[in-house]
Amino acid sequence: MDHERRVLDAIDQDALLESVCALVSIPSLGGFETPAQEWVADLLLRIGLEVDVWELDFSALSEHPGYSTEIDRDHGLGVVGRVGEEAGGRGLILNGHVDVVPAGHEDRWSGPPFVPRVSDGRIYGRGAVDMKAGLCSAIFAAKAIRDAQVTLAGPLFIESVIGEEDGGVGTLGAIVRGYRAQGAIVMEPTGLEIATTGAGCHNFRIHVPGQAAHGALRSEGVSAIRNAWPIFEALEDLEGERNAAGDPAVPGDLPFPICVGKMSGGEWASSVAEEVVMEGRYGVRPGEDPSLARAALESVVARAAEGDPWLCDHPPRVEWWGGRFESARVDPDCAVAATLREAHWAVTGVEARLTGVPYGSDMGLMVNHGDTPCVLYGPGDVRRAHRPDEFVPIEEVVSATRALALAAMRFCGTRS
Repeated sequence: MDHERRVLDAIDQDALLESVCALVSIPSLGGFETPAQEWVADLLLRIGLEVDVWELDFSALSEHPGYSTEIDRDHGLGVVGRVGEEAGGRGLILNGHVDVVPAGHEDRWSGPPFVPRVSDGRIYGRGAVDMKAGLCSAIFAAKAIRDAQVTLAGPLFIESVIGEEDGGVGTLGAIVRGYRAQGAIVMEPTGLEIATTGAGCHNFRIHVPGQAAHGALRSEGVSAIRNAWPIFEALEDLEGERNAAGDPAVPGDLPFPICVGKMSGGEWASSVAEEVVMEGRYGVRPGEDPSLARAALESVVARAAEGDPWLCDHPPRVEWWGGRFESARVDPDCAVAATLREAHWAVTGVEARLTGVPYGSDMGLMVNHGDTPCVLYGPGDVRRAHRPDEFVPIEEVVSATRALALAAMRFCGTRS
């Protein structure tokens, strides 16, 4: 169609890539997202969108059943841009987060993590793939629609959110503010595959007790470090059991991993450790009752303790804390998935693969609390996220922008 060609021709690729680099250069770690949100709001205003910026009320949001967080924030902004008419067509949400995880050991990067670098057809930097490039793709898709003077029959919302990495408080804030639609796309790095299923995950903390003693009299104490071993092994066995059957919607040998990502314990090098704390994330199957999933882990920890004389009388304590991501599943033939699949084909000439992902995302909030059918689709490989030298391929950033622009026009409808 002529108006679709006009929109695709109007995509400003140079400005798109410059904006990805500019956003990557803002170190928007969890709790410090405001400068990035202000930058996005200004960009949305400059390209001609109607923009809603508001202070998130964390106290009120904490009462919502979908609320979870690992970071105590005293300030945060919601940012939503809108283009298109209020009625007459279907509404579509394009959702992306600006918060990023810490860079870790910076000496393991080939360059400073918040100084974006373009090399070999890639943009490098913390947040490049997860998921600032995806967010910029959505923004520049909307910009191209405006620049081509195409009027959408229904509203297109660009949601820039915070707090995704620790539970999704920004997307929850947008839902509570009233942003819902007939479809949504979260621009997670799927390698331009369309994810219609997302696993959930819950954070756990296990307190393993011991008994302190002078290190020179070690045998008079009970080491919490040693006591943690059978607990760790029990979690590995549980992981094997929960993943033995796999899941047809979530590829891979380990779709629902149990990861102990942090262990700490002991007070003094010459003292027997009197407590070890294990922290991790617990994969939850799509459709699985979260309370039953938690009970399974708690039961395994309790059984492991029963086999040890000390732990039998001093049982470990399981605590559920911090980020919680709800699983979600939508019909692969639902309107937003079908429209995006057609748009991807039109742009790339390749059929988009329908898949599921083992990680948590804001998809769960959209589906379960926003009553909005949602899929994941974005540039880059999630395997490049949360690690040194994170990068996103430029070719995929451009393709995502083109596909999102077509999907928005076809989903919302046009009046020109």
